[in-house]
Amino acid sequence: MHVWVVDLASAPSTPGVLSPSELARAARFRFAQDRRRFIASHATLRQILAAYTGVLPASLEFITLPHGKPALVSGGLQFNLSHSGDLALVALAAGCEVGVDIERLRAQVEMEAIARRFFSPSETEALLAYPEPERAPAFFRCWTRKEAYVKALGGGLTISLSSFVVSLEPARAKLLSGVEAPWTLHSIDVHPAYSAALAVACDPAEISLRRWPPR
Repeated sequence: MHVWVVDLASAPSTPGVLSPSELARAARFRFAQDRRRFIASHATLRQILAAYTGVLPASLEFITLPHGKPALVSGGLQFNLSHSGDLALVALAAGCEVGVDIERLRAQVEMEAIARRFFSPSETEALLAYPEPERAPAFFRCWTRKEAYVKALGGGLTISLSSFVVSLEPARAKLLSGVEAPWTLHSIDVHPAYSAALAVACDPAEISLRRWPPR
C-alpha cells in the first residue's frame, strides 16, 4: 500500500500527457491557479502510474466504472487521487479497492451546519463536544475519513455520508458502523495544515508514505 504526497506548488504542469477529456475539465476552471493545480495533479498521477506499469504517461488509458470511479483499462493496480490547496495524494494498491481524501484545514467553514446536514447524529454530537480551538481539525478528520470511504467505493452522491459512522479522534481512524469488513480506515499525516485519510478494502500490514518525485 503506497501513498504518494505531491507538492503541487513545485510539481511541473505538463498538459501534454493529459487526454482531451482531462484538458477539457482543466479548461472549465475559472482561476488559473486552480487550473494549474488540476493539470499538475493529474499529470503527476499519470507519471506515478507509469512508474509502476511501465507504460508511458500519455499512453495510459482509463475507463470510468459504473459509479464514476476511474480505473486503468489494463486493470490490476488500484489507485485514487485527491488534491486540496498545494498538496495532492495518490494512493496505490494491488488487488484492493482504495480511496483517499485530503483537505486543507480552514476555520471559515460552517461546520455545525454542514455536520447537521451530512454527518450522522453521533458524529455531529462528537464534533460539537470539542472545544472551539479543536473543532476545525475534528471536523476535517471526520470529513476526509468519510470522503475516503465514499471515493473507495466510487459511489459519489449515491452514498449518503450519514449512512455510516467514523471516529473523530486524532489517534486512530475507524469505521464504527454502517460498514462491513474487510474495509479499514487510516489517518495519513502529511502536513500540519491538512487532514487526510485512506480507506481500503483490506487491512494492509504497512502503509508506505512517499514523496513525489522520488529521490
